[in-house]
Amino acid sequence: MFRVTNNTLFRNSLRDIQSTAVAFARAQQQVSSGKRLQQASDDPSAATTGLRERAEIRAVDRYREANDSVDSRLRVTDTVLSDVISSITTAQTKAASGRTTVLTPAQREAIALEIEGAKEAIFTAINTSYRGIYLFAGADNTSAPYTKAGAVISAYQGDATVVKVDVSRTSSADVTVDGGSLLQGSAPADLFQSLDSLIGAVRTGNMAGIDAGLADLEQAFNRVTTAQSRVGATLSALPAEKARLDEMRRASDTRRSQAEEVSLAEAISEMSRAQQAQSAAIAAAGTSQKSSLMDYLR
Repeated sequence: MFRVTNNTLFRNSLRDIQSTAVAFARAQQQVSSGKRLQQASDDPSAATTGLRERAEIRAVDRYREANDSVDSRLRVTDTVLSDVISSITTAQTKAASGRTTVLTPAQREAIALEIEGAKEAIFTAINTSYRGIYLFAGADNTSAPYTKAGAVISAYQGDATVVKVDVSRTSSADVTVDGGSLLQGSAPADLFQSLDSLIGAVRTGNMAGIDAGLADLEQAFNRVTTAQSRVGATLSALPAEKARLDEMRRASDTRRSQAEEVSLAEAISEMSRAQQAQSAAIAAAGTSQKSSLMDYLR
C-alpha cells in the first residue's frame, strides 16, 4: 500500500514540475519575442482575430499605395493641363495681335511662327506619359494619343474610356483623360486643326479666319480648364481619404496587437511568477520524497 502512495506522490510531483516548466518556458518565450501567441493553438480566437486584422491591414495598405500613386499621376496631369492652358493663352494673345491690317508680311510671319510654337508645345504636352502610361489616351494608354507625320498631326488615336483606380472601398479616381474630348469635344475640328487654320489666317491677314480661330481657342480653353478643375477636385479629396485609411490602419493594427502581442511589463511579471511556481514545485517534490523515505524507514 505504501509503494502505491509513494508512486502517486512521485507522479504528481513530476506532473507539477513539468507543467510549471512549460509555463515558465512559455513566459520566457513571450518576453523574448514580445508575442502572446507562439502558435494558433495557444488561443484560437485571438489567432483568428490576428489573421483577420492582418488581412485588413494588407487591404488598407493597397488602398494607401493606390492613393499615393493616384496623387502622383494627377499632379503630373495637373501640370500638363497648366502647360496646355498656357500655350492656348499664348496662341490667343498672338492671334489677337495679328488682327490688324497694319502689319507687314514679316510681322505676320513672326506671329504665325509663335502660334506654331504654341501648337508644338501642346502636342508635346498632350503626349506626356507617366511611368509608361500616356495620361491623355483614355484606356488605350500604351500608345501616344497623337502622332505626327512631318508637320501633320494625326487625329486622336486613343479612346474615350477613362481609367479609374480604387482609392478606398467606396471611392475611385480617374487617372487618365480622354484627349479627344479635351482637344475637340463637340467641335467640328480638333485644336490642332483649328490652330493650323488660325496660322494660315494670320499669315494672309484673314480677319474672319482669325476671329473663327480665336473662338475655337476660347472653346478649347474652357474644355481644358474644366478638365483641370476636375483633376484639382480629385487631388483635394485625396488627403482626407488618405487620413481615413491611416486611421483604419491604426485601428486594425491596435486590434491585431491586442490579440497577438503582450505588454513587456506584464510578460516579465508573468515569467517571474512562473519561475517561482516552478521552484516551488521542485522544492515540494524534494520534500515529499524525503518524507516518504523517512516514513518507509519507520
